[in-house]
Amino acid sequence: MGKTTLLKQIIQNLLTKQRVSPDQIWYLPCDTIERFDQLLFYIEEFQNELANRRPFFLFIDEITYVREWDRAIKSLADAGLFRNGSVLITGSDTVVLKDAMKRFPGRRGAAAQQDFHYNPLSFSQYVTLVDPALAAHFDEAKASFQSDFKFDPASLNTPALKKLEDRFFSYLLAGGFLRAINDFAKGGVIPQATYQTYIQWIIGDVLKRGKQEKYLRELIEAVIPRLTKQLSWHKITSVVSIDHHQTVADYLGLLERMDVLNVVYALREDKLKASPKKEKKIHFNDPFIFHALHGWIHGGKDLFPLARRTIEEGGDMMTAIIEGTIASLMRRQWESYYIKAEGEVDIVVVSGGTFFPIEIKYSRTLRRQELKQILKYKRGLIAYRGTDCGVMEGLTVIPIPLLAYIAA
Repeated sequence: MGKTTLLKQIIQNLLTKQRVSPDQIWYLPCDTIERFDQLLFYIEEFQNELANRRPFFLFIDEITYVREWDRAIKSLADAGLFRNGSVLITGSDTVVLKDAMKRFPGRRGAAAQQDFHYNPLSFSQYVTLVDPALAAHFDEAKASFQSDFKFDPASLNTPALKKLEDRFFSYLLAGGFLRAINDFAKGGVIPQATYQTYIQWIIGDVLKRGKQEKYLRELIEAVIPRLTKQLSWHKITSVVSIDHHQTVADYLGLLERMDVLNVVYALREDKLKASPKKEKKIHFNDPFIFHALHGWIHGGKDLFPLARRTIEEGGDMMTAIIEGTIASLMRRQWESYYIKAEGEVDIVVVSGGTFFPIEIKYSRTLRRQELKQILKYKRGLIAYRGTDCGVMEGLTVIPIPLLAYIAA
């Protein structure tokens, strides 16, 4: 969600600021296009309508709905039809897009970056949008952390941390989706219609890929109470009506490619790679999407009061939302895993041939007994519910909202 709005904003910019003629721009939604030959026909029609071979801008939205779409694009590229223009393609299935683009060597222009992953706003982007003065207090720490995982925690003991905490609780309700953010900013609530828009997007995309809504609901019902828990596909299969664990893996894999879920693997510390045979952890990619689907499986009515109660009551569900939110933010910058050993470390990111462990405790006090695993490492970070920054046995200790801010 949001990619279509972005394309239309780009088109608006071309029309109003760059003064591109409307007949040089074409927006092609693929929601109702099923086959590659239909896609080929529509694009060729646009090419035929172009006068004097003027530069053009072609926007193809949700191309992954079209079977064998890459055949059409490759055919047109080989025929030289794209030499005089720019083509921007979007899709909801990241694996399909990445695999297809490998088949276009030498046909994608000379730009340094050609692929973009469109995410909801991160927490730092959200704060920058709604309160830029507050963001200025923490941008230096964010840059330092993302450079080498180091910053001076004592320098951040500021009253601004309390305000950052307030913003974080708002983010845990509205997430990074602009429609939900705007709704919440206007009236302090998120309307039912906003939740329904995103629920129907998820259901619709799942159905378009030949999956069943019944199984989708069962899997969401199975996943939510098991967030932050170590899971195998066999364990999930045992509590749903789906017969085979591979089918469970297929559904969850699709939801991950749609950026609904984030599947986190255990880290093999000696290889700095995933241990695919070990149990995994599942998080939601954005807190607003969690609330939408949590409400959907609970009848779909009065979703905002349910979301607000979930946040205000705290407890295990709140802990799961926070860990999932931060794990998903970390994944935008680094390879992200968890550590499964005698104990567990919630998040570990890999960078520069080493790893950096992170533990999240949604409590105001830190007990060494509960931190035995992460305290085994010479460096790392502990985030907690308090409002002060400091050091514990050589590891940096900061409030959870600050970790969310510097994560991405």
